[in-house]
Amino acid sequence: MDNSRTRQQTPARVGTLTITFDDGPDAEYTPQILETLRHYGVPAVFFCIGEQVARYPDVLRAIDAAGHAIGNHTMTHPHLTELPDDEIRKQLTDAANQIEATIGKRPHLFRPPYGDMDERVERIARELGYQPVLWDVDSVDWSGIPGPTVAANVLPHLKPGAIVLQHAGEHAEGTPAALPYIIEVAVAMGYDWVPFTSKS
Repeated sequence: MDNSRTRQQTPARVGTLTITFDDGPDAEYTPQILETLRHYGVPAVFFCIGEQVARYPDVLRAIDAAGHAIGNHTMTHPHLTELPDDEIRKQLTDAANQIEATIGKRPHLFRPPYGDMDERVERIARELGYQPVLWDVDSVDWSGIPGPTVAANVLPHLKPGAIVLQHAGEHAEGTPAALPYIIEVAVAMGYDWVPFTSKS
C-alpha cells in the first residue's frame, strides 16, 4: 500500500499550543466558543470573572462539564497593581468562592486582568495557591475587531508552546467567527492544541 499521499497530507508536528479565553462566562459568545471547541476536540482554559460567574452560572457549569480548565480572573476585573494587598486578596478570594459555589471546584490558575502583574501581585497570588498564567500571542479580540482580523493577529505569531489569548465576554464578537479558522490553520501548520501545563 502506498502511504505517500497520507504522509503528504499530514504535516510534521512542530509543537503544541494552548488556547485561553478571558472575561467570561457570558450568554452569547461563550456558548458559541464551547460548541466550536467541542466540534474540534480542542481543550481550553477559561479565566472567569466572579461577577460574570454570578450572572451566568449555567454557562460556567457548561464549561466545566465540557472538561475545560477554569481559572481565576478576579471578581470585578480591576487593575490589581493599583490595589492594596488586602484588596488583591479579596478580588481573588471572592472570585474563587463564586466559582467553587457554582461548580464545586476551586481554581488554581490565575490571570491578572490586563496582564497587570508586578512582583507584589504575583507574590500574593502564589501565597493563595495560584499559578499565574500570562500569554504569548494576543488576538486583541476584546477590541471588537472582526473575525479575519482576530485570526490575522494570531496565526503569524504562533510558536511552539505558545499560549493564545482570546476573550469570551463583551466586545469579543469576532472571536466565534475566527476560532474555527485559527484552530484549522494551526493544525495544518503542524501544531497540536493541548491543555495548559506549567511547561506549555
